[in-house]
Amino acid sequence: MAEQVPDYTGTMNWEHGSTWYRVVGDLKSKLTPAVVIHGGPGAPHNYVLGIVHLIAMTGRPVIVYDQIGCGQSTHLSDKPSDFWSVELFKAELNLLLKELKISKEYILVGQSWGGILSFAHAVEKPKGLKGLVIANSLASVPKWLPEIERLVSELPAVHRKAVHKGIKEGVYTAPEFQAANDYFTTQHLVRVPMTSDVSEGFGQLAVNPTVYEAMWGPVEFAPIGSLRTWDVEAQLKNIKVPTLLINGKFDEVTPKTQKRLVKKIKGAEWVCLPYSSHLSWVEEPAAWINAVSEFLKRKKL
Repeated sequence: MAEQVPDYTGTMNWEHGSTWYRVVGDLKSKLTPAVVIHGGPGAPHNYVLGIVHLIAMTGRPVIVYDQIGCGQSTHLSDKPSDFWSVELFKAELNLLLKELKISKEYILVGQSWGGILSFAHAVEKPKGLKGLVIANSLASVPKWLPEIERLVSELPAVHRKAVHKGIKEGVYTAPEFQAANDYFTTQHLVRVPMTSDVSEGFGQLAVNPTVYEAMWGPVEFAPIGSLRTWDVEAQLKNIKVPTLLINGKFDEVTPKTQKRLVKKIKGAEWVCLPYSSHLSWVEEPAAWINAVSEFLKRKKL
């Protein structure tokens, strides 16, 4: 009979409420534990469960959590917009690493906003960080903006006009705008039918958009929240741990963005999956885990 893999949940109580987490595997394993950090901001952990399962299949212990403000963690929907900051989520991550007693040795796997948070953490050179997997993410919102503008310019005319009109007027509820947003999603976020985990995560984000709207804005096309000026590209030289960038050819975080980043991190590697967009582990799971697991093996993590 196969040995049962530990799989349990818990909560960390801290000054702003409680943070829910799940641990899959044995944290005392010889393999360095991986902390999977979801995106949004404010999208719950559900949509990255595919990443958790893929990594756990390799025998590596994996932690995933709902960041404060979403999912099964305290929501704090009455907090003002300026409460939600990169510093808040860095503090939460540092506390969780200590809570789980892995702060001396861990890997971060950050997806989208989770990659932004991982970069923010990594440039401070924490001693326990042993490796980084940055999935579908960026290190500078201002430097990425021309790319999202280019993707919008390449939309069919009817959708392009609807996006420009919605952004200009600040109205994002018109049917035409929603149709353009849906089309963009099928081209640059997920190009295959959504799994139930992804649908659940996106559904929860739609019901509880507090953090997303405060830090990013009402839509992907127009970051007008606090992250609009976020930029740590100049600090990427501080990262000395093995780093893998992975994205999709059709990703809203474009190959051009990744090409610039990989040059700024010493020894970094980059894999671009040819049939994928922003949720590349959903679109090409075998290729995704092959790239990630080979990288971690090669770097002896």
